Amino acid sequence: MQEFSSVSASSYDPAALAAKLTEKSAEGWSVVSIVPTGGDVTAFLSRESSGASSAAAAPAAVVVTPAVVVAPEPAPAAEPAGWAVAPEVAAPAVAAVVTPAYEPAAQPVVQPAAQPAAQAATPAVPAGWYADPAGRFELRYWDGGTWTEHVSRAGQQYTDPPVA
Repeated sequence: MQEFSSVSASSYDPAALAAKLTEKSAEGWSVVSIVPTGGDVTAFLSRESSGASSAAAAPAAVVVTPAVVVAPEPAPAAEPAGWAVAPEVAAPAVAAVVTPAYEPAAQPVVQPAAQPAAQAATPAVPAGWYADPAGRFELRYWDGGTWTEHVSRAGQQYTDPPVA
């Protein structure tokens, strides 16, 4: 018969989850699945039941375990270049088109190429939590254009104005 258990830790502190899993592994537990649960990460564990005598005395119980489907995590975005530096946005290239005139004595006419349609204002680096470039905190929030005063250390959020 199988026993089941779960262990949770902050998603900002993967070392804590690793320590808990190492401790449970020494007790014979094996990992069934690890899933994000809000701001935490939860590991579901199983092991063979150690109570052989109680299994003989009691009728066998049927345990139904639901399947856990984990959506793939999006690829992490590249970090901005440095503290308070906006990501570089590639400028659209402007090419010149030379159109010869129909008159033999006239000079060639230079016309600028048609401008591409205005691109949506999407930042090169999406908004999100990234390593604090100043190193004062574990994470700092990038709003897609600038670093904000929102910081985090060991899963606790704080306010710290960025230094210019």
